[in-house]
Amino acid sequence: MYRYVVTERGKFLIAIIVIVFFVLPGVILVTWALSREAAQNDLPPDPNSMHQNGTGSTTSEPTPAGTPDPSPEPVDPSLSGPVDIDLDAGTMTFLFTPEVQTALDAATLSSISEFLTSPKNTSGTKIAVDIPQLPDSDTANLTNAVTSAFTAHEIPLSDIIFFVYQPDPDHKTFEVKISFQ
Repeated sequence: MYRYVVTERGKFLIAIIVIVFFVLPGVILVTWALSREAAQNDLPPDPNSMHQNGTGSTTSEPTPAGTPDPSPEPVDPSLSGPVDIDLDAGTMTFLFTPEVQTALDAATLSSISEFLTSPKNTSGTKIAVDIPQLPDSDTANLTNAVTSAFTAHEIPLSDIIFFVYQPDPDHKTFEVKISFQ
């Protein structure tokens, strides 16, 4: 009978495999589920939509004319927004400040729409997103904001790959880099 011994390198390899195949997909699925739930809760009912019983809506509530849209929060432009976009290279960089943002600003969302028109965006390509290593709540806000922006353009979550980099200490505004792989 053979006796096997797991070395330190083997233990490290097993830990990496567990993280890559179980923990990371679990975090992505939880983030995706929370973003879908939040997006569904934030949407007002559509007066033209069908109800579960199959009947259309019969009443339409008027919307107040002066009510501002709370979705993208107003953010100081120096703390957020697109920094660089290169359609030929298929790259984009934008700023994100977790202390004041939970969603992407309007300029970044518009740039993502433009980014998706890159000739590098072909069938089978993945979108690589380089994000800073942040506390869990800030990471969840950032990944939720990025995945929401792409799912609004019907990009499947399976086509989005997150990479984490070590940011400079004491920075409060971070660069997020997106590219086609």
